Amino acid sequence: MNERSKPHSDARAVLQTQSPLRGFAARALATAGLIVAGAQVGQAAMYTVDETTTAAFGTVNQANVPPGNGVNSCAPTATMNSFTWLANAYPGVYGNTLMGGQANWQAAAGLLAGPAYMNTSAINGTSLADWATGKAAYLNNFAPGKTTFAGMSALGGVGGQGWLQGANPTANFLLQQLQEGEDIEIGITKPASIGHVLTVTGINWNDANNNLVFDAGDTLTLNTIDPANPGVNTPLTLTAGGLLGLGGANYNGYSLSVAMAESPVPEASTTIGGALMLGFTVISALRKHLKAGVPATTV
Repeated sequence: MNERSKPHSDARAVLQTQSPLRGFAARALATAGLIVAGAQVGQAAMYTVDETTTAAFGTVNQANVPPGNGVNSCAPTATMNSFTWLANAYPGVYGNTLMGGQANWQAAAGLLAGPAYMNTSAINGTSLADWATGKAAYLNNFAPGKTTFAGMSALGGVGGQGWLQGANPTANFLLQQLQEGEDIEIGITKPASIGHVLTVTGINWNDANNNLVFDAGDTLTLNTIDPANPGVNTPLTLTAGGLLGLGGANYNGYSLSVAMAESPVPEASTTIGGALMLGFTVISALRKHLKAGVPATTV
């Protein structure tokens, strides 16, 4: 997402609220956990997914990713930290291809930030269009035809990227992607302030009335990697609303504006099979209602 909303500046990369912003490893996947409790609507259900139990995420710091001193490199950095998990979770699909021929993941993030992909600017950051098209182009260049994409954007869709739906991101969408073994990056925004991009690593959702809608009475925490401080977990607490609110770390008052995900084709859950379900224990009566209705297509 475009990362700087002028005239504001910050040590974190900024997300622009206009169009500028930019053999499966079944053994490993089986260690990821989703716990669901509550079998009837009206009873509380708890959903927990932790992708760090499946594979390691990247920990590249945006300060080390050009252009400039990385102040506006959150989008390529958070995305590459996400790609690192994808490569580690599905080594039989990607091998070391997602490093883009570079010596390490930091150098790969610099390549992703470059003009051939996300075209990140030291001044203006990355546009939403360049974020979406750049990540798809990178994956399809270094791992052609191996990846499926899905996304929701309150900032609008992106021409040519039919997988990015112009709609407010939902808790169901996030949970569904995590259940299906996908990696997720989110773009967060705040009125008259800055925006940022982070990597999602897990979710804890207490669905108080078990209606599979994040609404009043529910509690939900996203665990993330902040590319401005990648060595620790950054938990973000969501609040219900048309545009989901955020709190925690330095992001009180922000909103969840964009969520984008990717995984191998076919998706892990369909390849490994319904019996395995990525190692998730799911009550089928709940799971069948979880689909968010967001298209996932190969670009």
